[in-house]
Amino acid sequence: MSAKPDRAMAEQAIAWHLRLADADENAWAEFAEWLNADPAHNSAYEAVVDGDARMFPLLEKASFPEAEEDQRGPEPTDAEVARAYHSGGSAVRRNPWRWGAIAASIAVAGLIGIQQFSLDDTYPIETSVGEMRTISLADGSEIQLNGDTRIVLDKNDSRSVKIAQGEARFAVKHDDADPFTVVAGEQRLVDIGTVFNVVRTDGQLRVGVAEGAVQYEGNARIVRLRAGDTLAADEGGNVEISRSPVAWIGSWTAGKLVYDQTSLQQVADDLSRSVGISLDLPPRMRSRSFSGVIQTNGDRDAVRTRLEELIGEKIIADGTRWSVVAQ
Repeated sequence: MSAKPDRAMAEQAIAWHLRLADADENAWAEFAEWLNADPAHNSAYEAVVDGDARMFPLLEKASFPEAEEDQRGPEPTDAEVARAYHSGGSAVRRNPWRWGAIAASIAVAGLIGIQQFSLDDTYPIETSVGEMRTISLADGSEIQLNGDTRIVLDKNDSRSVKIAQGEARFAVKHDDADPFTVVAGEQRLVDIGTVFNVVRTDGQLRVGVAEGAVQYEGNARIVRLRAGDTLAADEGGNVEISRSPVAWIGSWTAGKLVYDQTSLQQVADDLSRSVGISLDLPPRMRSRSFSGVIQTNGDRDAVRTRLEELIGEKIIADGTRWSVVAQ
């Protein structure tokens, strides 16, 4: 049984319990954000659910007198319900038939709702642009998240991770009996004792192996990647494999971006994640090949100056929005 939360938090939990009785997808998304904002929110909500669970058997046996609407008085507000929770129900006992109906609807709809919600034991971890974060898993594996990245973990399976978008470097503790997997849509990466980097964008999955090996499992192809191998797969099932120096793979974690004949559009995407800037390129420059090293540890002006030298073009900065002025 959950402990009773403090008053303010309990009022929030009760308000959510009332709202979720007929919530739409947007409300459930907001509810998930509220739960994630503070670990204590989950305990507060469970305490409210526990209260409904204890009340439900009594409500099944209870009968409430019929009354006209004008005799029953106004509906109790969320605040009144919250006060009743803390005072044992005295704030609403003047209209017991009304409270019974409300409590019954909460007990049924609310409990069904929370059962459906708890079927999903996954939870997301996100970073904003320019933010980097390291996640240590229970098995000793480690995930480094670049900016603008979203992964989804499973409370019941620490050996499986979904990458929804962005870039992450995985340092995996290998277990032959329980392989570590990274899921990207319909594609999977299976660890074979590995350090590897993954980038997922709207139309492409890129993988680079820095140590050990990874098995890529696509819709129509399975590929074993070894240290130094890089893979690019698009939504159409096309797969390209190439080689890169191991030191280049996941180099963003060391504060540098290394390129060899890479499109400037990919460079712009990488700068958005790692530095937190938006680089606008003229359409004709987006597919232009680029080679060089960009240090990201310095201030943004230093990054901009270095990029100008490498591409031979002027870059105008307006806060975090940069624009290339083609000569």
